[in-house]
Amino acid sequence: MPQNNKISLFMKDKGFYIVLAVCIVGASAAAWVTANKTLDSIEENNKKIVEQSVSGEEKIWKDDSPGISIPDTPVPAEQPVSEAEKPLPSSSSQPPASSSSGNTADSVAGSEQPKQQQSSPALSYVLPLDSLGVITPYSNGELVKNKTLNVWRTHDGVDLRAEKGAAVKAVADGTVAEVRVDPLWGGTITLTHSDGHVTTYCGVTVDKNLKKDSQVKSGQQLGTVSEIPAEISMESHIHLTFRKDDKYVDPATLLPLKADQS
Repeated sequence: MPQNNKISLFMKDKGFYIVLAVCIVGASAAAWVTANKTLDSIEENNKKIVEQSVSGEEKIWKDDSPGISIPDTPVPAEQPVSEAEKPLPSSSSQPPASSSSGNTADSVAGSEQPKQQQSSPALSYVLPLDSLGVITPYSNGELVKNKTLNVWRTHDGVDLRAEKGAAVKAVADGTVAEVRVDPLWGGTITLTHSDGHVTTYCGVTVDKNLKKDSQVKSGQQLGTVSEIPAEISMESHIHLTFRKDDKYVDPATLLPLKADQS
């Protein structure tokens, strides 16, 4: 069979498929070109958007105008507004002037009243003994030698000279917080007072009617002068301490005490 006839038969049998393949390749090439152009266009648009954004930021934060100080970092979008900067309410929402002033006065009076109720009443302190002299004053944290125990220690109260059996009185109105006999300090009475002070009397023979939670009045007798084992080598006296907020206080700041009165 002649060569031309073979080619003619082959094209007749396979030509359809060849044409179809050529069409598919052409369509793919066209789609690739179209997609490539689309991607290029998108990328170009993105560049323009980024450039515009950067340009806008530079106008805000990179202003080179003379006499203007530009911060290195952007100011936050939202900043707290002070009370002075807050807008005033509209006139329609404001009460009449007379009503406003009346409410303000009532508010001030109401705010002051709890404060007055919460404030501690001032107390006037009296001496715990009819006649007394200061033997050992408050040491204010300094070490003082205790001759009975032969040790150096702080003296957190005041020693008041008194004869045995002399009446010991409450220095102010108060409540009995504790009554006990201490091996070092003898008969001990602790009172709490409305101004926050706590007083303790050592070396006392406690009145039998005095119990915990008893209410006492200023100048009321609590007992009589006895002995203090920790200070037995000293002359007869009582040991009195003041505390407030768990800290010792110099009794001389509250009582009219003088240096040793013989």
